[in-house]
Amino acid sequence: MSLFKVYVDGALFYHPNLSKLAITEAQIQEDAENIDSLKLSAPFNHPYLTSIKPMASVIVCKKGTDIVFEGRALDDGSDFYNTHSWTCESCLAYLKDTIQPPFSYKGTLKGLLEYFISIHNKNVEEQKRFTIGNVTVKDDNNYISYSNSEYSCTMDAIKNKLINTHGGYLQVRYTSTGKYLDYLADFTTKSVQTVEFGKNLLNVKITKDHTERVTALIPLGAKKTETNEEGTEVETDERIDITSVNNGKNYVCDEAAIKEIGWIWTSEIWDDVTLPGNLLRKANARLSDLVKGITSIELTIVDESDAGADIGDIRARMYVECISEPHGIHGTYLCVSRTRDYLNPSGNTITIGASGVTLTAASAKQNKNIAALEDDILGQTSKIESISGKVDTINAQKMYHTELVVDGVSIFKDKGQSSRMHCKVFSWDKDITDTLEAESFIWHRKSSNEAADAEWDNAHRGIKTIIITTEDVQDNASFYCEIIL
Repeated sequence: MSLFKVYVDGALFYHPNLSKLAITEAQIQEDAENIDSLKLSAPFNHPYLTSIKPMASVIVCKKGTDIVFEGRALDDGSDFYNTHSWTCESCLAYLKDTIQPPFSYKGTLKGLLEYFISIHNKNVEEQKRFTIGNVTVKDDNNYISYSNSEYSCTMDAIKNKLINTHGGYLQVRYTSTGKYLDYLADFTTKSVQTVEFGKNLLNVKITKDHTERVTALIPLGAKKTETNEEGTEVETDERIDITSVNNGKNYVCDEAAIKEIGWIWTSEIWDDVTLPGNLLRKANARLSDLVKGITSIELTIVDESDAGADIGDIRARMYVECISEPHGIHGTYLCVSRTRDYLNPSGNTITIGASGVTLTAASAKQNKNIAALEDDILGQTSKIESISGKVDTINAQKMYHTELVVDGVSIFKDKGQSSRMHCKVFSWDKDITDTLEAESFIWHRKSSNEAADAEWDNAHRGIKTIIITTEDVQDNASFYCEIIL
């Protein structure tokens, strides 16, 4: 089983087998359409709390030898028990650190991305630089013409001039030679695992957002050009439309949807489309998605790799076969986001589908790639069979977390006050506190008097519930419970 570890500026910050380097939270949110994030927390007695410098330190999470997160902390906070927490953003956010000056570009789509990244790399330190990797997004004419008279951050420039007009996804990929930035029309990795009702699927949440539904779309293309008195071709404020190829109408609509919910209008701009026929085709394809609104399906799963199975884990940006007949789910879908708690795997979720389109539409698009993806997992059937029954053993594995409960005040302001404190212990989401012997509960106090703390600790061993009074606190103190199993 691959171990999960955390490094700060190259130094080990967390290892599951080193009690001194313990942490209390490590939850990574992967998002195919946005910047990944990490929630990291560590107790007050962690020896390297001060080593994390927000916006400066490089935080790397690894599972085995694979990098599952690289980025930086945005903040540093602490709670009543002096547990320190950081919200972190992935290295893709480095593209927000640089500015693209006004430009005028004509050429290939890949060339524009290379131009943006070259400007970025010139203005940041080595750690924040990217090498252009695979670019599979295509332009129909293999030629684009863009300009911008204002300054904009690199991430916004890429979104506005590439992703918003041509679609696709950004992906950071790590190799032995460095960090690569891919711009992909679609992802090409399929998980060996299958998410299946009655096997490793714990919960299903289907959300259908009808507020985003549209029944009529006005498409606009590139700005028209004209020749001025000096014979120079200049750009006008008027854009290409579809009236010449659509019976004089500048819009497309869905009659069935109009009968159902009425006229709901929107417009979209395709800056790279110069032919009315191409614009009409894009508009019809886009409207077929917009009339259905947004559907997302969130699945709470058990990742078989967390159970010790020798198998790749499920990640955002890969395809996953999902089967749940009671919910009408049966197919191979893109995992657009993934929430993974490396300390408490029972809460792991994946979201299948795609933002802005229905699951059905996403499936239709994704099925085009399934045949090619199947080749990538040929020969792995034996691996799948070898882990059969692994998930059945998960409940037998001890994946614990605790919850400290205080009955009474948390801050003593007057003499004679007291509070009752007890620690709940969970195996997965099941409360097993009552099944444990009192000897398993070891209470600790942290104050400015280490000798008195040691004496207090010895007096509170093997007690499930303790009473804290103003005499225990004196000046300032915090309390926590250690569970010995």
